[in-house]
Amino acid sequence: MLLDLRETVRNSKPIKYTLITLICIPFALVGIGSYFSGGTVASVAEVNGQSINSQQLERAYQQQRQQLARMFGGQLPAALANETLLREQALEQLITQQVLEGEVVNQRFAVGDETLGRAIRELPNFQVDGKFDSETYQSQLQASRMSVPAFEQSYRDDTALNQFRSGISDTSFTLPQESERLSALARQIRTIEAVRFDFEKAKSGIETSDEDVAAYFESNKDNYIFPERMKIEYIELSIDDLADSIDVSEADAQEYYDENRASFIRAEQREASHILLSSDEGDADDQVAELAKVKARIEAGESFADMAKEFSDDVGSADLGGSLGTISPGSMVAEFEQAVYALGDVGSVSDPIVTDFGVHLIKLDAILPESGKPFEEVSDDIIATLKQTQADASFYDLRELLIEYSFDNPDSLDVASDETGLEIKTSDWLDSETDSGPVLTNPQIVQAMFSDEVKQDEINSDPIEIAQGHVVVLRLAEYEDTRPKTIDDVREELADTLKGERATEMLGALRDSAVEKLLGGSAANEIAGADDFASAIEQVALGRSSTELDRDVVIEIFGLPKPAGDVVTHVVSAANGDLIALRLDSVVVPELAVEEESQSGEGMSAAAPLRGVVEPGADPRRGGTEFEVFIQSLRAKADIDISTDPYTSPYSDY
Repeated sequence: MLLDLRETVRNSKPIKYTLITLICIPFALVGIGSYFSGGTVASVAEVNGQSINSQQLERAYQQQRQQLARMFGGQLPAALANETLLREQALEQLITQQVLEGEVVNQRFAVGDETLGRAIRELPNFQVDGKFDSETYQSQLQASRMSVPAFEQSYRDDTALNQFRSGISDTSFTLPQESERLSALARQIRTIEAVRFDFEKAKSGIETSDEDVAAYFESNKDNYIFPERMKIEYIELSIDDLADSIDVSEADAQEYYDENRASFIRAEQREASHILLSSDEGDADDQVAELAKVKARIEAGESFADMAKEFSDDVGSADLGGSLGTISPGSMVAEFEQAVYALGDVGSVSDPIVTDFGVHLIKLDAILPESGKPFEEVSDDIIATLKQTQADASFYDLRELLIEYSFDNPDSLDVASDETGLEIKTSDWLDSETDSGPVLTNPQIVQAMFSDEVKQDEINSDPIEIAQGHVVVLRLAEYEDTRPKTIDDVREELADTLKGERATEMLGALRDSAVEKLLGGSAANEIAGADDFASAIEQVALGRSSTELDRDVVIEIFGLPKPAGDVVTHVVSAANGDLIALRLDSVVVPELAVEEESQSGEGMSAAAPLRGVVEPGADPRRGGTEFEVFIQSLRAKADIDISTDPYTSPYSDY
């Protein structure tokens, strides 16, 4: 039946054309539109109804990555190379930008054509000799692959946004009363009486039995699990390893030294003066005769410098006695340079020399001999340079081969190894908790190891650039899922945890008792004297930057209310686990220190406030803080919808 249908369609033109028409209609309505629109770009977030797509996120991510790399000399540190975290930060920036742009529109900030044109004309990148140049403007935008309308709209939006930001941050100010209050708070001194309980000392005195440890493990064994782990096969391509494997002979280094001698040895230089009779001022033969007479006067004892001031047409050197400074090989016209280097003794004067500039009389002022580093001093550096140069070339060729063959043969690294000559290495068991060295513990390596492509699909990873000139491709060799730990695996850890909990519980009771005694007016030394784990902190006066206690403890103390009739007590934990019971006894504000005399020494009092004073008036730092708070409030009110998987490919359909 199907054969009959096929023959019927083949032999009937009306049926054939009708079918073709029916097939073309969907393509005309959908396919062509998709072709011209470039495909569907996935949305990663919506801010107040405005979409942020994955292309925008990808651009922001790449810009952030490049900016961080520039901050660290062109190489992104491994600790900052977490792709997911960088993309999250990039998306947060895009959302904030969208919120701000929406508020700018709502507030009706705008930049007129005249203001925009003036601002663009003042940009140094578009200027030549300090003036705006239209050709430079066009070429710079073409090089950036941006049209003039697109750039001008982008610059208009940025300018409006900057006006909006400045309207908040540049108009912030501090009133005199606020200044006095902030200065008093900054200078404030708080005196405490406290008892500190030593956590480590208390823990060391606690004993735990095997039964205690077993019972604790039984109650908490769900918390003790080995992470998933795997062994991997990997090919590592390192430009440093390539350089180490390259052999450069002394002869190769000597040849490089000879060909690049100017980089190591500065040729002989000479300092000279001249008297010039310009070619525009007369006949060369007459000028030669005139300078011959001048030379005779110099040889008779007259000063070359005086003759230069009197006769030389070179206004730039005449007032300097004809001095041209230092002359290097190749810096002058050939005839002049030959004459300078033909002079044998310092102070000697040449015969008249004819060049395109006129006729010269030249005096040799000094000889600066050849200087620099001999081959023996730089041979090691040259060998290292040659190795690195060859390694650079080999690296990029091998990198392309590694990418090509590991991608074309996803089920094995054998072909990539054969084509590149690079060894396939096999790791020991790896997990997210164990330090396996700088390469295999690299966050990008760990992320690739446990990706779906490697762990589930069991195919080669994409090339992972863990540093500049250091690439790894890996695949799964063996995998082991999470598994529970036995009591023997964690016995020491359990005992330590149990001791810590018991020490904290014991010290907590002692601390609470100390608080009651401090509240009753007891001194810290009286309380501490009765306990082996306690030490007294007696009447310690703390400023905001004091280092007698942990920074976090000081911050908590300065967050306590000022004593006003009631006794103020508090408990706090130090960073090392110590527990502190304290009583706030007093809060005072010292008088300001001032300079009694001005630095001018005229005896007038400058009355200049010192550290801790907040001056009234414009306050840029406060303005920046206020703008950040304003952004937070805008984001809190905004309708923000983030995709469940915002970090997919920039293109959802092509």
